[in-house]
Amino acid sequence: RKQIEQQQEEEKKQKEKETFVKHPELKGLLILAISLAVLASLISFFHTEADKNYLGLIGYYIAFALNWLFGLGAYFIVCFSCWVGWRLLYSEKVPAFTMRIVYFGIVLTCLCLLFNVYSEVYGVHNPLLQSHVYSETITFKTPYYMTITRYNLGGVPLYYLYRDLPIYNLKNLLSNIGIFFTFSLTGIIAFILLTQLSLVKLFKNIKVTYKGMCKFFIIVGKSFKPFPLKGEKRNIPYDEMEEALANPVRHESKLLWQEPSCADTFYAGFSEDDPVEEKVIYEREDSLRPVKKSPYDLTPKPKKTRRSVKFKLPPASLLTAAKKIDKPSLKRELRKQAEILEDTLASFGIEAKVGQINCGPTITSFELHPAVGVKVQKIKALEDDIALNLQAKSIRIIAPIPGKAAVGVEVPSLYPQEVGFKEMLSRYQQQRKNFTIPILLGKTVSGEDVICDLTKMPHCIIAGATGSGKSVCINTIVMSILMNNKPDDVKLLLVDPKKVELSSYSELPHMIAPVITEPQGAYAALQWLVKEMQARYEILKRLGLRNITSFNTRVINQEEEAELKMEIPEKFFYIVAIIDEFADLMMTSSTDLETPIARIAQMARAVGIHLILATQRPSREVITGLIKANFPTRISFKVSSRINSQIILDENGAETLLGNGDLLFIPPGSSQLIRAQGSFIRDDDINKIIEYHCKQDRPNYLIKSFDQLAQEEMFDEASKSPKDALYDSALTIVLTSRNASTTFLQRKLKIGYARAASLMDELEERGVIGPQDGSRARKILMNSPGFEDL
Repeated sequence: RKQIEQQQEEEKKQKEKETFVKHPELKGLLILAISLAVLASLISFFHTEADKNYLGLIGYYIAFALNWLFGLGAYFIVCFSCWVGWRLLYSEKVPAFTMRIVYFGIVLTCLCLLFNVYSEVYGVHNPLLQSHVYSETITFKTPYYMTITRYNLGGVPLYYLYRDLPIYNLKNLLSNIGIFFTFSLTGIIAFILLTQLSLVKLFKNIKVTYKGMCKFFIIVGKSFKPFPLKGEKRNIPYDEMEEALANPVRHESKLLWQEPSCADTFYAGFSEDDPVEEKVIYEREDSLRPVKKSPYDLTPKPKKTRRSVKFKLPPASLLTAAKKIDKPSLKRELRKQAEILEDTLASFGIEAKVGQINCGPTITSFELHPAVGVKVQKIKALEDDIALNLQAKSIRIIAPIPGKAAVGVEVPSLYPQEVGFKEMLSRYQQQRKNFTIPILLGKTVSGEDVICDLTKMPHCIIAGATGSGKSVCINTIVMSILMNNKPDDVKLLLVDPKKVELSSYSELPHMIAPVITEPQGAYAALQWLVKEMQARYEILKRLGLRNITSFNTRVINQEEEAELKMEIPEKFFYIVAIIDEFADLMMTSSTDLETPIARIAQMARAVGIHLILATQRPSREVITGLIKANFPTRISFKVSSRINSQIILDENGAETLLGNGDLLFIPPGSSQLIRAQGSFIRDDDINKIIEYHCKQDRPNYLIKSFDQLAQEEMFDEASKSPKDALYDSALTIVLTSRNASTTFLQRKLKIGYARAASLMDELEERGVIGPQDGSRARKILMNSPGFEDL
């Protein structure tokens, strides 16, 4: 009986298996369900956030395993399993299923390996891929702090075969190019075998499809009648137009219900005397579109206005990457320098150990940990002796490092590295935190990017001797604005007395006016900025707002703003004024420039106006106490003396910098100095970006030219009748003798001191001579066209 019962149970099980086999739809449905579940877990997979997965922890670990093994290839596995399930669902057998699995495995292996090659060569910059792919992060603290992230696009095992396998890895055996060609060809062959494609039939189908599409577009093109061009008339029957008006949807090619825009308009087929109730106007902007308009509409025709341009920011690919320098024995040489530093201090009776070593682009920083009882000032006094033993051009000792129980010794790097503007820009654009007006300055000693927001600075002074990198820094600031801000958001006002550094920016659509090159133009520009600041404050006062951010984000109420009886723009653009060679301007007319600069620096931050002053000579006559108090952010390159360093930074250090972009930076809201290497941008890259902007839009100057405006004002002032009858004689004497002094006019005109002084004041008011500068002779200004011929 037991044997009979066992036989019966086995027969039942066999029948159930046969039933399952005879119904492959169940298998197909099951495979499809599993595939879709795995796909959901892959789509919602985040490497560091397991709770966000749609299938919970189980889905997270399934997706983690597939990502670890295959990377993006896991999605192809899901697609293949969905295809198999779909075939089974329709009761279709998969022919040569085993061989297809083999071919699919070859295709998958080739794809995963190519994904890893792409990740290694080009990196992964897409935030979506970065968060959905398994990644590994390694941090090196010596010889310098560095973080490397590897995104395993093709899975960890194949990355090991490609790169990490000692000696016999695929990269060493074939190189990246060899791997690409070998596995691309292998994958294509395996894909053809997997899909059973016929190349001959494929090319024939492509050819037939191409011919069919050409015929289709020819037929469609003939079916449309072109709209008349400007100046061409076409008669439209009244009944046809009436039908079009009654059925606008059916006759879309004849009539579109749109309001006329500011583009050029013209009548089609009607004269002014035609007794019809409707006229059809065709509008040309980028395409021709008919619109409805009544002949009794008394509104004036729209004026031709400046076409609105959809502005695109330049891509980082236009820039040139920084040159990389190989550092074969850097770690060993840094340890050797650290030993020399310890031995040097020991020879002077100071016990200290070198801790962390930070290797920056051009500066290497050693952290010294002195023994208990060692005075910090004793180490600082040995600055020259340490430089002698390390054979360094100059060193800088930070005693102590802020926030650390260590003394910093900064030494020039053995292998100086260029700081590329392109790399800094790419890293900034990838981060989530975006500044309003980003300024990409450079890299610190520890390798961190120095990026700050100009709206938080809010004004800046840049100082540096010739060849120290000051002009490159100004170009970097301008390029940071051009690469991240559109002309509607930020406008530039540039002053360049040298006439060669910034003149190439004149044709930019960001410019308020052409680059200013004359002292009188600079004074006129500052006066205009003061008036613009006052006008903006008046608008904020009327609207009850506090700053430019609240104004630009307000909800516009046109009725209330119309009642204010003043022109209120939709938004305020930021204004960045950069004045180069500020010392030269101050020598010409210090009293005229100091007051408006101080007013702008004190008040203009809230209305979006920011000043950047640059000078080679940061003396007390140039950077006065009033100016210095309102410029909290300062950048100093190498200067000539300690006095200049104390004026610009309030402490020593700038005189020992290396030059060529080595800088000290006081960030906004802090008094701690940051040493960095300024980013470098080539002249060719600057020209490419300027050309990219100029191709999109032409300059739309708010002021035609500040230089010309100042000269016209001076000429108008000079053309007025003088107060003193001897003015013309005094003017002739000053311009011919090139001497302007009160006693000289007394002697030549034989007049008293009071009258001579009055004539000197009138000459100064009319812009003939400069203001009095102590005991020095007054400057004679020859900018007015009325005086050049005398």
